[in-house]
Amino acid sequence: MATKPSTGKKTAAAKKPATKRATTQTAAKKTAKKPAAKKAAKKPAAKKAAKKPAANKTAKKPAAKKPAATKTAKKRPKVDPLRELAWDVHCAFDAEDATPAVQIEFVEGYLETAKDRGIAVDLDAALLYCAEVLDLEASELRATCEGHARKLATLRDAASPAGELDALLAMCRDEGRHGESFEEHGARAVRDAWPRLGPELGRRLFAGRQVLRLRNAGPFATLAGFEAARDVRWLELHVTPDCDLTPLASLTRLATLRLVGKLDGFAVLARLPKLTTLHTEANAAGIAELASFPILRVLDLVVAADVSIAGLLDLQHLNFLTLQAGLRSLDDVTAATIAALARKKSRLLRLAEHEGWPLQLTLPYRRTPGYVDLNFR
Repeated sequence: MATKPSTGKKTAAAKKPATKRATTQTAAKKTAKKPAAKKAAKKPAAKKAAKKPAANKTAKKPAAKKPAATKTAKKRPKVDPLRELAWDVHCAFDAEDATPAVQIEFVEGYLETAKDRGIAVDLDAALLYCAEVLDLEASELRATCEGHARKLATLRDAASPAGELDALLAMCRDEGRHGESFEEHGARAVRDAWPRLGPELGRRLFAGRQVLRLRNAGPFATLAGFEAARDVRWLELHVTPDCDLTPLASLTRLATLRLVGKLDGFAVLARLPKLTTLHTEANAAGIAELASFPILRVLDLVVAADVSIAGLLDLQHLNFLTLQAGLRSLDDVTAATIAALARKKSRLLRLAEHEGWPLQLTLPYRRTPGYVDLNFR
């Protein structure tokens, strides 16, 4: 006879399927939860993925500007060597006013500098760039240069002394640079013609002039004909070392003389009663001759390092001495001479600072641009 299961067994048996169901339900729940977790996990990833393009987009903005910068760089104008050359020449002219003499020398300087730098340029292009820098019309600059070229051609082709004289007078109508009396080409032409035409040239060129600045003419070998400059008060002149200065003795109104090229032979200038200022070079013999000048007050003197300056003590009327005495050492004689010159309280001594020896003096001094001043007031 079949036996019924006990209640305890029944309960255990009944519980087994329930446990299985519960296990199955829990597993199902876990399985159901997993996709949700994955979805939740995917959300930040999605956000990150969404952010990445935005970050890339922001990062690409500077890169987008690069083509624009390159485009701007390409538009930058290149340096024009011909224009740059014109400005280089302009700097050498110390910003002078564009007088005819400056215009002519500027164009000549431009062409010479271009040749030195190996730059090929014709006259037409040179005139355009030079006119731009000088703030002139190109037509105005061309007219000046062409007129000057015609004067040179007339002088070169002169067939007689009278024709040459007229051509020289035409050349000398324009003033030169830095206040020179004649334009450079005209001044040099006068110097070359002087041995042949001096007396007549002097009469035609110098009559009535009170100022003559002729250093740009270069060294005159003879001054015969300078007697005509009887009204001149200020004379600047470059001569050869053996040039005779006797004709200058006729310039009785001359007060200031700037003489280049002579070291001695000044005795004849003692005849000039109004000569108070002299700028010159000198050796020991030349310094001794200066002592005979009646009223020499101002002396701008250049001497070599081996030239004794003791003779300066004989210039009794001297009140202002500017001395450039070469790269000498301060010997006892030089120091004693300067000290003796400084004893006269009204005498100002100006010594070139770059030469060094003036700074070794024990006398009180002050520095001025490029100079050492003794007995300053």
